[in-house]
Amino acid sequence: MTLLAGENIIKQFQDRVLFENLNFSVIETDRIGLVGPNGIGKTTLFEIMTGRMTPDAGNVTRSKGCSIAYLEQEFGESEQMNLFDFICSARSDLLDLRSEIDMVQKQLSEQPDSVDLLEKLGDCQHRFEASGGYEFETEIKIILIGLGFPENRFHNRLMDFSGGEKNRAALARLLAGRNNLLLLDEPTNHLDIESTIWLETYLRSVGKAYIIVSHDRMFLSNTIEKVWEITGRKIDQYFNGFDKYLVERQERLDQIVHLYKHQQEEIKRIEDFIRRNMAGQKTKQAQSRQKYLARIKRISLPQTEYNAPTFKVESSGRSFNLVLAIEAASFGYGHRVLVRDVNLNLYRGDRLGFIGPNGTGKTTILKTILGEMDPVDGSVSIGQKVDVAYFDQELSELDESNSIIDEVWNLDPLIEAGRLRSFLARFGFTGENVFKKISVLSGGEKTKLSLAKLLFKPANLLIFDEPTNHLDIDSRHALEEALKNYTGTLVVVSHDRYFLDQVADRILSLENGRARIFNGNYSYYKEKKNEETAVPVRKTTAPEKIQQYVEFKKLSQAKGRIKKKLRSVKSKIEDLEKNLVRLDQDIRFNIPRSDWQKLADISSEKSSIEDALLELYCRLEELEKLDAQYSDTDG
Repeated sequence: MTLLAGENIIKQFQDRVLFENLNFSVIETDRIGLVGPNGIGKTTLFEIMTGRMTPDAGNVTRSKGCSIAYLEQEFGESEQMNLFDFICSARSDLLDLRSEIDMVQKQLSEQPDSVDLLEKLGDCQHRFEASGGYEFETEIKIILIGLGFPENRFHNRLMDFSGGEKNRAALARLLAGRNNLLLLDEPTNHLDIESTIWLETYLRSVGKAYIIVSHDRMFLSNTIEKVWEITGRKIDQYFNGFDKYLVERQERLDQIVHLYKHQQEEIKRIEDFIRRNMAGQKTKQAQSRQKYLARIKRISLPQTEYNAPTFKVESSGRSFNLVLAIEAASFGYGHRVLVRDVNLNLYRGDRLGFIGPNGTGKTTILKTILGEMDPVDGSVSIGQKVDVAYFDQELSELDESNSIIDEVWNLDPLIEAGRLRSFLARFGFTGENVFKKISVLSGGEKTKLSLAKLLFKPANLLIFDEPTNHLDIDSRHALEEALKNYTGTLVVVSHDRYFLDQVADRILSLENGRARIFNGNYSYYKEKKNEETAVPVRKTTAPEKIQQYVEFKKLSQAKGRIKKKLRSVKSKIEDLEKNLVRLDQDIRFNIPRSDWQKLADISSEKSSIEDALLELYCRLEELEKLDAQYSDTDG
């Protein structure tokens, strides 16, 4: 059954046309992903579907049985409600029935022999049971826990929750309702990985149609069956899930380009014929072909107002090998310890991804690394020649009163305007847009501006706290590609599993107040976690065990030799780097400038150490490549 349909929808804001003869249809089993760059009109289309916004032309038809749920961003008087009651209010029908049951029971206590009241009570209880009334509160608890709310906060007032928590509460209320069409606009915003995975499972099991706007590629892969892409002011539909959509879209674009080129060649050939023969013996043929050109439908290349960013991430140069050392450190604030006994060495070129539920201490650890907080116990130290750049998910470094161009110009007032505008263009800020005030920018635009500020000056240690928030799919892909080519060291907190797969080669997982390290990307981490909970299916036979043991032994011995050499080289490098620091200290503070001989001796020793370090760095890179090869073989 068709729940919702749109026909020849046109929508325009001033001189900008968002939709032109756009058509869509939603049936009761649809699971749709609505995709397209930020600003293309996805939220506007949702507003038109719900009737909150009227199209300039065209029709939207809703079936009699269509009940649409759309995330509310404003809470109004609901702020005074406690969390549990707020979610329960999604089923006002059940609350009314329960009140009616209570009232009838009270009347029966006063008139126990009333047949009419007994019949009315039975009817109310039957309707309450048929509508799921007796399971309703249990379902709400499941939803709230799944979305990351602990039971001890169920009865806190909404006004006491953070903005992100209120958004999660609104999502919980939407899921608890009885509507049969859910419009989910960025539902994974403010969800940690664990809650996102729960939501995927919930949506796959729910018997409702839904349309999801999201830039979380792994979430879309796991929840949708169709893709609607807004492009060229219309919707292009794909019917084989998100992963195949990416392939099919490229194939469709390639085909359009091929047909366009072929048609252009044909048009040029015909126009050449017309030009040569219009005044000659073949005038009629030329006129006939001229009419043909006037009749044919011209193929157009896909048009877009969107400029995909092309990020470039540059390192400030080579740091010492040890970039970050965390020794027996505990992290928290006040008397509250969030994470205990963390030990971690981060080496040049490492790419570390932080994961863990909301509130477990990820941002606290980052702020301690940055020196904004002290560890509760232990030590945290940055290595030598390390230039740190930090991306704050709150975007707090932006001055809302500035224009885009002034915000970046303040970083280097002497830079030429042309160079600055070229730099901003790489982040999608072109033309007159560079003069827009930051206060009017969208979340995605503010994120890209913060990235522009971060990457304006090179650094060899980048620390990101949720860099993909508000970024569309193309922007996330551009950032991934830039970070893949980055030669420095990377630390990133993210709930975007696909992003972590692309940019991280180690995962630090915060679990029950402890930190665990996994030497691989997110998929590797997930595989290892699944192995920990997996039930063995088959016993290995004795001959297989022997063969596996022999192969394992050979591989382990080879890996062991490489690991031993790696430890030896790293130890030598650390010793020499310490000596280098000591000599620098002597030259700067301990040796009189008049003692030329002593200065010359130390300078010579320093030069020898630097030469030795250079050789060891080269050897280290060779050993790391060998170690990676053995790790791939083992994996």
